[in-house]
Amino acid sequence: MTALSRLRLLAVLLASVALAVGAASAQDAAPAPDTAPADAPIDVPAGGAPPLPAQSGGPVRILSDTAAPTRDADDVDVGDLAAPGIDRIGLIDNASGGFSPQMWRGTDFELLKRILPQLPRRSPSPAVRRLARNLLLSPGTPPVISREQAEAQSAENLSASQWLIETRVTTLAALGHWTEVQALLELVPADQMTDSLARAKVESSLVTSHVNEACAQTQAALNVTPDPYWQKIQVFCQLNVDQTSAAGLGLALLREQKVADPMFFWAVDVMGGNAAPFPAAFTKLEPLHYAMLRKAAAPLPANLADILPKISDASTLGWLAMMPLPDAAPIKGDKTPAAVRAERRRALEDAQIVLAERAVAAGTLAPAQLRAVYTALNTADPAPPPLTQITADNVRGRAFLYQSAAAQTVPTARAEVIARAFELVRADGGRQGPGLGVIGPVYSEMLAGMEPTADLVWFAGAAARGLLVVEDAAVRDKAKGWLELARSMGRTSREAGQIAGGLWPIEAMMTGTAATMLPPQAMRSWVSSLPADMAAEVIAQRQESVLSLLVAVGEPVETVDWLAVMGGARRSADVSQLAPHLANGLTLASKAGRAGETAALALVALGEDGPASAGVSAVQIVIEALRAAGRESDARALAVETALTLGL
Repeated sequence: MTALSRLRLLAVLLASVALAVGAASAQDAAPAPDTAPADAPIDVPAGGAPPLPAQSGGPVRILSDTAAPTRDADDVDVGDLAAPGIDRIGLIDNASGGFSPQMWRGTDFELLKRILPQLPRRSPSPAVRRLARNLLLSPGTPPVISREQAEAQSAENLSASQWLIETRVTTLAALGHWTEVQALLELVPADQMTDSLARAKVESSLVTSHVNEACAQTQAALNVTPDPYWQKIQVFCQLNVDQTSAAGLGLALLREQKVADPMFFWAVDVMGGNAAPFPAAFTKLEPLHYAMLRKAAAPLPANLADILPKISDASTLGWLAMMPLPDAAPIKGDKTPAAVRAERRRALEDAQIVLAERAVAAGTLAPAQLRAVYTALNTADPAPPPLTQITADNVRGRAFLYQSAAAQTVPTARAEVIARAFELVRADGGRQGPGLGVIGPVYSEMLAGMEPTADLVWFAGAAARGLLVVEDAAVRDKAKGWLELARSMGRTSREAGQIAGGLWPIEAMMTGTAATMLPPQAMRSWVSSLPADMAAEVIAQRQESVLSLLVAVGEPVETVDWLAVMGGARRSADVSQLAPHLANGLTLASKAGRAGETAALALVALGEDGPASAGVSAVQIVIEALRAAGRESDARALAVETALTLGL
């Protein structure tokens, strides 16, 4: 090595040490968060597997994805080290179910700007929510843009990378993933923080109870601009620490400015002890409103049944569902007859149950909290009907079924009650009551604690179906024990064989049969597992659905396998067809290997109501596109969930 080369190398080492010292100093100067921070981000090369332990939960930043040119050992350049771009920021990587950093390679930027904001925001499908979450939490470089597109972005005061991170953050927030929003924004450099990201950071701090941090950020913002947005948060911050005089001045200023936010002023009254009902026009809570109601320990509104049908926002459903019922004791001086008060109370309790079920369906309330709502309900007044007479639309009956199952100590007795709950859901299909995506997770705790034994083989179908729709992968895996029980006992038991036959399509969609052709006896066994009184046309529709989903996941279905349904209507009863731009867009994107574009189009195609409402033909196109784009696990999860939701 020459003397000049050694000097260059020494300069690089000194620059690296200075950078590290500067970063450490900045970290030491940062204010302490309200809670312990997540694991530090780990920098890994793009395209390579990150050196993460199996249970690591730390965020991942993907560094440069450009391959370095071959260099001579002595050829060392000296210069500034570039900071990681915001397009390389993410919380998961390929090994955790995420996407490659090159997920948007080849995608037109204008197309991305059109489809990414259209992702569903309150899907009842766990598979859809998982796919959306993985897409949004993965670091990804935006597409290469033309000069005209760059100029258009410059006119918006946003780079392509800033637009992408803003859209990822706002969509995650709309999905209700506020903890992940906060973690993602912690990785955004200060010089890349746009106004929209700064607001999202404060709002995520408010939602996740980091109020001191939110108030510090608000004060810093007010030093730059007197925007009423920040003034409202400042009023809350002052009320939060009992600075009522200062808050009063702030409120007077907001009223003088004629700020139109009736929910904010109502929430201020609630913090002051006023028990006023929710505004009649209420449809949504903003993060600030929720933080104010949480600080005031406000109960659910008495008019919940009236406002609930108007609420569609996922976060609002979850936030309201975490609020307690008001005190049942009558207000002093209230002369309302006791019978009327009792009836109103029952209506409010029923509305609370429906609210919690909708929040679980939207993915913004943990199933454990719905269990608590079911458990707290007094089902003795009025007396519940017999278990066999409970219908899918009986709100209190659903709570009674759960309480009855929880009260059983004998596994067989508990299984009988759970089976009844699942029978109702399977027959109803989510039309009058919650779907399997809600009831399965509610009973999953009981199911996970039950052993798949021979005396419970009759319960294997219900247990497997209930476990397969759970978010937790470890709990989902417990379904395999019930599938294996039915399969092994099916060789000697007719009852077990019928159950195994009914579960065969689900198992094939999960893992594949690895057969050269579809076993004809498997289809016959599945058909024989259907109810004996099922109409022929319904059986044919179900056969078509099963075959379509098996084709979608790549099972060896042949034309001859459709013989049983041939000769029927030339057009399918499934009229939920994809728009041509979505169907063809999925085909073109997947064939070109554009994984991010394929996933985004798939989510848009499935829509807010998920696969159950999209139609099997549309779901088949989506599944085939995901598989072609390399998202095999997502595709199979979607196929299984579709089959279960349709009652197959």
